[in-house]
Amino acid sequence: MRSLRAWRSMSALLLAAACAAAAASSLAGASQRPQAPDFKPTPEQNPMPKSLLVVKRTEIARAKYPAIDFHFHGRTLQSAEDYRTMIAVMDKAGVGAIANMDGGMYQALDKNLQVGAPYKDRIVHFARPVWEGINDPGWAQKSAAELERAFQVGAQGLKINKVLGLQLKNPDGTYIHADDPRMDPIWAMCAKYKKPVMIHISDPIARWDPIGPANERYEAGQWRSDPSDNYYGTGQPHYTEIWAHQERMLTRHPNTRFVLAHVANMVEDLGRSGALLDRFPNADVEISARFQDLGRQPYSARKWLIKYQDRVLFGTDGSPGREIEQFWTPHWRFLETDDEHFDHPAQMLSPLGAPLQGRWRIYGVFLPDEVLRKIYYQNALKYLPSLRGSIDKQLAGRAAGV
Repeated sequence: MRSLRAWRSMSALLLAAACAAAAASSLAGASQRPQAPDFKPTPEQNPMPKSLLVVKRTEIARAKYPAIDFHFHGRTLQSAEDYRTMIAVMDKAGVGAIANMDGGMYQALDKNLQVGAPYKDRIVHFARPVWEGINDPGWAQKSAAELERAFQVGAQGLKINKVLGLQLKNPDGTYIHADDPRMDPIWAMCAKYKKPVMIHISDPIARWDPIGPANERYEAGQWRSDPSDNYYGTGQPHYTEIWAHQERMLTRHPNTRFVLAHVANMVEDLGRSGALLDRFPNADVEISARFQDLGRQPYSARKWLIKYQDRVLFGTDGSPGREIEQFWTPHWRFLETDDEHFDHPAQMLSPLGAPLQGRWRIYGVFLPDEVLRKIYYQNALKYLPSLRGSIDKQLAGRAAGV
């Protein structure tokens, strides 16, 4: 049974990776992936060895409070049955609601909103720009007008992926960044409708280091057969340059609320991410896909999460098909318990089952209940007020023993 669950989990991981690759490959003209120089395949990494430690393991049935997953990829939610299946998993795992980052734009958004309308108290959709034609005259105005329509028909926010700064290019070959003037009408439209921008800028910093044994992501198993998304020697901007453009964006648009994905991709330096929050009151962060890094620095992470408890949102970067025990429960274990040396919720697995984003185990930070409530749902409700009735109902149900 466990092997079947593992197979299903790996299938979901591979499907998510395939969907991401397909979405990236759909960008035309302005976006082309540079090739890594002199790449040579090496053997795939083996699974993590079995731990021999005998340590406390808290039994967790579901999240302590109904969690709003502010960073979820629901591209495969295409039918009423898909929604019902997803909500059944959410109920069992303790997930109060999810924000689907793959709502799309134009007809794609309309379809997602129509199919998902009966379930909008649990699953909301964010719009997502269409980047084709970004170098054409009028693209910014056309995109801003469509975004306004998207908000009017029910989109709850805007999702921006890492193509800004890493893939999209101007006609002269330079990269298009988050502070590009073409983005100004889009950021302004979000401010007008008081909708959040969930923005993924840059990437884990190990991606800028050479592929090889000295790179901890390579040691975990990445880039053994494919160098995709390693930026060393590709000519793509360094993460510090991308961060500088992001700061200029935040400065220029103080009335727009930005939620910086993945701890602003600064999780390796929590002091720096905290300083960013101190400097920009219009920015918050969500913590998806960085539990493996937060969990290997539990003392620092606990202090940081408590200090910035009003600025942190829960997220997973997950997708339908993820199993509760292997994916959802480790998130709760990290935030709620003082358990030690347990597997992190691996976003990606190698063909042999190695956790590609970190070959280590993590430790819980046992946050106080008042902090858990903020991170799980209260901070997200500031951006997604339409979910308040649903969350209140779920809290009441839990109080009644449901």
